[in-house]
Amino acid sequence: MFTSMWLPLIAGVVLAGGVTTLHRRLVPALAARTVIVSLVVIVVAAVPTLWIVSLDFLAHLSFGHGLQWCSEMLGMRRQVPAAVGALAIVASVTGAVRSVRLLRRYRRLRHDRPGAVEIASYTQPFAYTLPGRGGRVVVSSGLLELLDDDEQHVVLAHEHAHARHRHDRYVLIGQLASVNLPFLRPLLRRLQFSLERWADESAVNAAGGDRRFVARTLGKVALSASAPAGALGINRLGVTARVAVLLSPVMSPRQPAVTTFVWAAITGVGVLAGVQIHHLAGMLASVCLG
Repeated sequence: MFTSMWLPLIAGVVLAGGVTTLHRRLVPALAARTVIVSLVVIVVAAVPTLWIVSLDFLAHLSFGHGLQWCSEMLGMRRQVPAAVGALAIVASVTGAVRSVRLLRRYRRLRHDRPGAVEIASYTQPFAYTLPGRGGRVVVSSGLLELLDDDEQHVVLAHEHAHARHRHDRYVLIGQLASVNLPFLRPLLRRLQFSLERWADESAVNAAGGDRRFVARTLGKVALSASAPAGALGINRLGVTARVAVLLSPVMSPRQPAVTTFVWAAITGVGVLAGVQIHHLAGMLASVCLG
């Protein structure tokens, strides 16, 4: 039973590695959706594992006799090694604290009231989209001076794509996953890259399909622009790789083998996540007392 408790966590690590490797073979919108579903499934599978192991470790301590019922119910009669139990507790508590801080920062930046593009009087060039339903885009006067009208149109199309598709929600979920499970940070970066590629493709459509012009604009902005943490900006991640993709032949939207493999893996981990949630639900139902 103890070994089976770790199986969802192990499967989550394997899934994270697979999606990290294969995501670039999918078109950006599909890649982003695949990564975000993977992150959610991995968290649902792995975080309860940490909670259950932490509880079982506490139940076997001298002061944890009141929690023995949980271990008996789960069939975990063997004591958790001290190092493993302590690590699980630290990971659980640290993840919870970081999640609260992240949500507070998100609420501070969120703008739900619709508004026009806001021009900030800064000489430093930047453009970014704030989180929230309002889709607030902030552009500096320095960036407007740097770009001509067509280039400004590309940047705004990129930022409006972030707002229209609510990419801030994707980023928030990815960040929550990574603060609870640090091994997911590479997958979070892949998510952010896919979101930027998604917005790049929207900018290409707005530019009449001129991929080379969008790539040139992206490179020009990336030399000097910046964005605050928590906001989505055109130069946030992987500019060199994104420019290379824009200058490469258009990717085929159909990748049946890759898509089938990835979603089969997600489904498998999802089943394990369901089993883990079943264990956790039973534990909570027992109130873990007496």
